[in-house]
Amino acid sequence: MLIDCPFCGPRESYEFQFLRVLAPSGADAFNEVYGRVNRLDVSMEHWQHRHGCQAWLIIERNPSTAQVLSVTLLRGDRS
Repeated sequence: MLIDCPFCGPRESYEFQFLRVLAPSGADAFNEVYGRVNRLDVSMEHWQHRHGCQAWLIIERNPSTAQVLSVTLLRGDRS
């Protein structure tokens, strides 16, 4: 799986560390922690480029196919 880092360009996924799946907008804190439901078509996740620039990213991907749909720099990260 390739992840297109905004600073380093396309990199293999082993350079990144997965943190967590983001709850859908409007979800309450309880459901975010205890009521997670993995969708088969799209997942929004926090990842960090640990073996690169250390940037925190929000990655939208299809967990069924491992296809990365979009990569966004986490707000407030490096400028």
